[in-house]
Amino acid sequence: MIHWFDHILLHTRVQPETPAIVMEDRVVTYGMLGIAIENCSRRIASLGIAKDGLVAVCIQNPIRHFTLCLALCRIGICSMSLEHGQAGIADLTFAAVLGDSEARPLVAPANRFIAVTDDWFGTDPVGGDTLPAGFSDPKEICHYALTSGSTGVRKSFGCTIEYVGRHVPLAIVYNCKLVLCMLGLSSAWGFLIACATLATGKTLCFAVSPYQAVRMIELFSIDYFMASFDQLVGITRAARKLSAQLRSLRTIVAGGNVPSRALLEAATVYVCKDIICRYGNTEIGLVADAAASEVLSKPGLIGRVVPDVDLAVFGPGGSKLPPGRVGIIKGRIKTWIGDAPDNSADDHPWVDIGDVGWMTTDNQFYVVGRTLDIATGFDDASARQVSPVNEVEDLLRLEWDAADAAAVLIDGTSDGSKPEIWVATVDCKDASSEKLEAILRHRGIEGMVRLVPVSSIPRGANGKVQRAQLKSLMLGSTGKTPEF
Repeated sequence: MIHWFDHILLHTRVQPETPAIVMEDRVVTYGMLGIAIENCSRRIASLGIAKDGLVAVCIQNPIRHFTLCLALCRIGICSMSLEHGQAGIADLTFAAVLGDSEARPLVAPANRFIAVTDDWFGTDPVGGDTLPAGFSDPKEICHYALTSGSTGVRKSFGCTIEYVGRHVPLAIVYNCKLVLCMLGLSSAWGFLIACATLATGKTLCFAVSPYQAVRMIELFSIDYFMASFDQLVGITRAARKLSAQLRSLRTIVAGGNVPSRALLEAATVYVCKDIICRYGNTEIGLVADAAASEVLSKPGLIGRVVPDVDLAVFGPGGSKLPPGRVGIIKGRIKTWIGDAPDNSADDHPWVDIGDVGWMTTDNQFYVVGRTLDIATGFDDASARQVSPVNEVEDLLRLEWDAADAAAVLIDGTSDGSKPEIWVATVDCKDASSEKLEAILRHRGIEGMVRLVPVSSIPRGANGKVQRAQLKSLMLGSTGKTPEF
């Protein structure tokens, strides 16, 4: 069977001198990548790992990390990417963990640790016996990713060969040459983008910090950039401070929750005018796209749904709601028969994306906030007001240069007053609640703001704010006990 991985191997043979993966201080050509995949595959095959075993990769260097994932795919063994902050996950057991020296003390004793050293990545072909066959069934799981944890619990999700292949044409714009990806390989999106970039013969660029990303865009004339909205905040701040000239950058694709007006306005000035706002989740993948210019004029818009996904709004009782009604957004992958979707087929279950919103009669979808942050009984006039959480956080990081900020909505007191916006800030001395409230009112957002200085924001390994911990942290800092 021919699939996306075969296209990666094809490029290693037909364009061996073309850069495949680039970091600021390293360029790996497709020819070098092909040799590294072959050599690492032989190393792994010699370890006696069963074909049905799950092997974790925990290496800081993203080039070596992704090469090992590809080597495992080459011989039909499922991989899972772990960042060093995730290496000690207690509920996962692996046939082996391929790690660097820094990963060893983080790996649970029950897991077999295999140290990956420099000689694994030699530039000369090793040769030897025929390698085991790779994956042949499109339904086989080739890689496990961790969900973001935005619903409260992080789960592992199996990416099949078919799932990855479905996203190759969706992930990359074909008229670009160099793709800078800041999304971690432990996320499904980061892994999909990396695979799609190499399967289409383009150059994959990795950066580990906003300042490094800005330098690489200028140095290599990168034209396509993919990141989360949080990472785009960091890039925007870095570009503004460095007075960077990012003229080569033609397109930014940023994803996550609903982007803020503050971020999109600043990013179009300091980074790139053409920004695509991408909405999706791990289980379904890409769900909807919208141009930043349209999102700025329509707060809460996530765009139009991609052709192979169904999206609908459900009431608390589980029934579908008509256009205009606010409820829980769920999605599913359509079943395809030949070249057309079979809408009568119901092979794929509806997945709760974790957001509250509504749809219009022309099939555009809007999100007002996370399900966990919004009370039930959505269908009233106030339910259509987009949560101000993202706007407040980005304003503080972009306008007041806060090192970090995270907000939560706190219900008013029993006298029926409006919810307050409590914001934890790190190293943000010049901001004031009054100035922030004035900017919010100008943007049509009402609410009292309380700033709570903290030493750090509680975040998960992938950067997601841990809202429950954040609420407890702010309550402890203020001694207040409002209702949540």
